[in-house]
Amino acid sequence: MSAPSRSETTEFLTQELQDAATSSPVFDRDLTVKIGKCIEVRRNFCGLSKQQLGARLGIDSREVEAYEQGKKRMSCGLLLETAKQLRASPRFFFQLFTISKYRPHRRVR
Repeated sequence: MSAPSRSETTEFLTQELQDAATSSPVFDRDLTVKIGKCIEVRRNFCGLSKQQLGARLGIDSREVEAYEQGKKRMSCGLLLETAKQLRASPRFFFQLFTISKYRPHRRVR
């Protein structure tokens, strides 16, 4: 079996990006909830209350709760600052999530 050509690989990655850009509402909701759960777990691991994390991020504790419950979506900037305050890599918030549940994996021929 030969390796895929550069154009085949580029075509595959382009399609993957297009698919990701048109993700479903279910995908978005699940991602928001799982990121929120990771934030809650990490916050508790660090021994911080919602009020303490909120103060560090410059937001209200009710907003922290909304993010943790997946009721609000976090901006990239706020997610990066949250990762910094919780001494975690931004990757930590995505490690429990797989996209294979939402669309089948396609192989490059």
